[in-house]
Amino acid sequence: MGSSRKHSWVVVLKAKRELAESFFIEPSTGRKYTTDDSPYHHIDSIFNHKNYWINMDWKRPISDVNLDFEFETNGEWEYVMLKNEKKGEDDDNIEEEEEDEDEEGGGNGEEEVLDMPPPWSPKLFVDKEKFLELCPKGEKTTFYKKCKVEFFAECKQVDGLVKRLTIYEDFKRLIVREVRSFFQCRRD
Repeated sequence: MGSSRKHSWVVVLKAKRELAESFFIEPSTGRKYTTDDSPYHHIDSIFNHKNYWINMDWKRPISDVNLDFEFETNGEWEYVMLKNEKKGEDDDNIEEEEEDEDEEGGGNGEEEVLDMPPPWSPKLFVDKEKFLELCPKGEKTTFYKKCKVEFFAECKQVDGLVKRLTIYEDFKRLIVREVRSFFQCRRD
């Protein structure tokens, strides 16, 4: 019995981003690969914020896979969650068509599809002021071998100090060799 490895990566499609060609991004390294020269063997499935598609011919090499999965009609990809929308249709027209089908007695025997389940986590909210501070409680200190870096939230210090770098002579950080201060939002 052979072993099976599963791995996830990001695909950026040329049609959506006005790019010359589609490419893959390896999340663990940030490296970019073309679709013809990637270390990946097969694509089992693809998903985005709207739907989940399953590759019906998953043994096909990646260089031969049609990545236009949203609008393909050859049966290479099968959608799972929502009806596949055609290009140019907007959500209002789709909702009106569905209401008409329901009133007429329930469609023409079309297959039922699943709706995307709601997220299990609450919506993330970050206060704008806290986000702009970039450090908790207005200041943050990071220690290195012979160095200490202090970050301060912008416009929170009276003199406009945003970063202070202290360089030490020794590893115990007792003898100060140099202090560099960085300022923003000053009047002078």
